[in-house]
Amino acid sequence: MNRLQKSLFLVVALLLTAGGFADNLFLENLTSYPQKDQNSKIAVQWANSAKDVEEGNQALVAGSKLSPKTMQFLTRSGKIEIAIPQKATYFRVLAWSKGSKEPDFHTNWVEIIPNKTYTLKDDLLVPSVLMAGMGC
Repeated sequence: MNRLQKSLFLVVALLLTAGGFADNLFLENLTSYPQKDQNSKIAVQWANSAKDVEEGNQALVAGSKLSPKTMQFLTRSGKIEIAIPQKATYFRVLAWSKGSKEPDFHTNWVEIIPNKTYTLKDDLLVPSVLMAGMGC
């Protein structure tokens, strides 16, 4: 192998390593969110531990402000590649309709499997007001 071939091989190997082992997940957003005309939005909320999951549930039940550090807002529907934050173990999706201050809908928490495609449909979004009634 000459020097140019070795250099190209090294560059390709580095690119494959960086791209092949990146911690991403894919969200196939088939919901009606976000809708710009209704000022709605949708976000992925991350948790690093079961304790973080419990704190996120308590904040949602109490109507407390959710930490923006734990959320990543999505700007479109369709298949979206999302970088998994370091140490994140779980995620759920929150949706706000018509510009509301607190999320109107959420999914259950899901354990993250890197490079998996998760399909999100409207029927997986549960009204957040039900959570308070379930004693979560």
